Amino acid sequence: MIKVLVTGASGLVGSKFIELYKDKYDFITPEYPQFDLTNKKDVTETVKSANPDAIVNFAAYTNVGEAEKQRGDKNGDCYKINVIGVENLIEAVPAGCHFIQISTDMIFPGSGKDPGPYEENHPSIYKESELTWYGYTKNLGEKEVLKKFGKDATILRLIYPVSVKYDLKLDYLRKPLSLYDEGKLYPMFTDQQVSIAFVDEVAIALEKIIDGGFNGIFHAGSRDTSTPFELVSYMIEKARGKKNAVKGVSIDDFLKGVDNPVRYPKYGGLKVENTERRLGIKFSSWREIVDKLTRRAV
Repeated sequence: MIKVLVTGASGLVGSKFIELYKDKYDFITPEYPQFDLTNKKDVTETVKSANPDAIVNFAAYTNVGEAEKQRGDKNGDCYKINVIGVENLIEAVPAGCHFIQISTDMIFPGSGKDPGPYEENHPSIYKESELTWYGYTKNLGEKEVLKKFGKDATILRLIYPVSVKYDLKLDYLRKPLSLYDEGKLYPMFTDQQVSIAFVDEVAIALEKIIDGGFNGIFHAGSRDTSTPFELVSYMIEKARGKKNAVKGVSIDDFLKGVDNPVRYPKYGGLKVENTERRLGIKFSSWREIVDKLTRRAV
């Protein structure tokens, strides 16, 4: 069995990957606080002891709102985990080990000047002011991986992962569904472009990358884009049988009242055609993903 060390194994995507392939791979799943990415000694000793064939780095600071409060702070958790943690991990990678960095669509600005959906090879050189602090730190993490491994670097970018079931955290669609059930759903953007990623399909892409020894930059997500208004409306209709349940609001109107407009990218999304071709897989449309999520009670 291929020995795979997985950081962030208890997270939304990592846990699904392990659930689906626990009988195929020999997983090593170190968890915080026993394993701290920001502690170089911890990382070096853990990786050396495991001596894995592949490492998948799901671990990240992902709270975008809280990350903004740390903007510019290299001693903050966001920077320490997403940048220094990556540096520590890639320095510990043994010879012959396939390192795979899990990244995000938010390494791109989603702006009118440079809109998505973005192809895998889209340039990603941005100023700090053009990205969220979370996105900027993940962008820097990517740069460290590319600098270390060059043409052998492997990066898999995700966008708004969603799952049939995950008890520890509400995902991009289950949070508004929960708010709807509580009568607390706020208006959703009608003009923000996004896509979503079904975690089962992310896991399949990752399996293909590991088994095929693929290097390069890959994207996992729906093969089309939508808006939060359209996505949540369809989710509630399919899950609760209610049409016209969501109120809409323009992101442009909303941004007039916020201090940091880069916090809400307007033109996001990831293109997946090159990934589909290289890995020999087919991602679902966003409607197909919602249909899969709602086939069982939610």
